[in-house]
Amino acid sequence: MSTITELATERVRQLTPYLSARRIGGKGHNFLNANEAPKSATFLMKSITLNRYPECQPPEVIEAYADYSGVAEENILVSRGSDESIGLLVRTFCEPGKDAILISTP
Repeated sequence: MSTITELATERVRQLTPYLSARRIGGKGHNFLNANEAPKSATFLMKSITLNRYPECQPPEVIEAYADYSGVAEENILVSRGSDESIGLLVRTFCEPGKDAILISTP
């Protein structure tokens, strides 16, 4: 059986993943290059920081879903909806001019 990495196209395997300042251990309080606000909202929810983007693959969510579903953590993709997931999967595993996709009506 192939690993997920072996199924990805060569051009995808050669990509360097994007690392945000926070992920590479950036020091500081303001990450303006990440479109984050310098200050958190001060209304109502003082314990939640609304000025920071959440992790794109939040470990707590992945772990909880893995426990719930019985699926291995490395096989879980967190996304902002099915359109994003489908787009990511197609761009990862299909090559233009080589692969074809068939969409059939229900």
